Amino acid sequence: TFVKLGKYSESIEAFKNAIKIEPENLDALYNMSISFRLQGDFDEAMEACSKVLRAQPRNAKAHHTMGKILQDLGKPEEAIKAYTKAIEIKPDYAGALNSLSKCYLMQNDFVKAFEHSEWRWLAQQDNIGSQFKSNKPSWIGEQSEKVFVWKEQGIGDELMLSSMFVDLIKKSENIVIECDSRLIPLYKRSFPKNIQFINDRNQISEGDYDSQIAIGSLPKYLRHELNDFKSGASGWLSADGEKVNVLSEKLRSESAGKIIGISWLTMAALEKAQHRNIALPKLADYLTQIPGKYVSLQYGDVAEEVDYVSCQTGINISRIEEIDNFRDIDGLAALISACDLVISVDNLTVHLAGSLGVDTRVLLPKVADARWGATAQNSYWYDSVTLYRQEVFGDWSHPLDHLVNDLTP
Repeated sequence: TFVKLGKYSESIEAFKNAIKIEPENLDALYNMSISFRLQGDFDEAMEACSKVLRAQPRNAKAHHTMGKILQDLGKPEEAIKAYTKAIEIKPDYAGALNSLSKCYLMQNDFVKAFEHSEWRWLAQQDNIGSQFKSNKPSWIGEQSEKVFVWKEQGIGDELMLSSMFVDLIKKSENIVIECDSRLIPLYKRSFPKNIQFINDRNQISEGDYDSQIAIGSLPKYLRHELNDFKSGASGWLSADGEKVNVLSEKLRSESAGKIIGISWLTMAALEKAQHRNIALPKLADYLTQIPGKYVSLQYGDVAEEVDYVSCQTGINISRIEEIDNFRDIDGLAALISACDLVISVDNLTVHLAGSLGVDTRVLLPKVADARWGATAQNSYWYDSVTLYRQEVFGDWSHPLDHLVNDLTP
């Protein structure tokens, strides 16, 4: 229960108590290794998981967890060996097969990565959404008269994967895209007219398309090597020009310096997502060294936090009250496009700014999402994105120092 609540220290104490009572309780030891990993105590996690494997060398779940620990430590080759061992023991182990895709992605082995990612449905990822059921065949990269692309995962993933729509239109004369309703105004402005956008798969029938595919499966057929990403990485979305001009005039009337948009939180309910967040006071301490006019791109109720930090640091972080940064994505796109620069943690803001081609600096935790690679400072998904990585788990000083050095004269 503590694990599900994200209270890892409490869960570890509970597991330790269980082990004191039953020293041979391998379930408690295994679960404790998971808690240590989620808390970022990788040495402790590895020690606990190793004890389980010494007692149960054919425990597929423990090999899988060991693979995750090694992957978090930035050792994808060793992680692959652990996942492979889990699969040898249990050949249909969807979780381990799906985890393999993340390691291959970290190594830029896109063919293997996107092939193995098809196991995500059986692995039952929490954030994936519901799989579309249809009697029509799956699209497998061939020329097709009409393709239905259905949504999965979160809005940030939808934005990133929309970079392939123009490549898809070369394969099909007509496309129907299911997407988050908040994206439809932006998409209609940005993509060819022969792409139809809907927000509910129940709006079409099987007679309206010849083949269908999940948006997360498009890379399997359209992204095989690094060069394949170039066609859709330079900023493919267009904000409302009139809104951009109005917002730009408003922000520049208040300051003659650079307009810098900032975002510091993700509210994603994903494993370890909380490690992406930076406390605004911590971020503000570094922003005082970077001259500019700051504007909040953060979604959620953060007004009180922004006002407090403004008083404490002297940095004035503007909030554009007429734009709801969560519900009005088209308005947020205009606000981002009015900025000269965006500084953000890994959240929706990054994907929107990158897809708009805005200069974006992303602050990444030590254990970052596999889409950002293992050590790269740039993103193959977005030409305009620069990555700043933690060197020590939970310590933001290195990436923030690097950011300040890059952005100050």
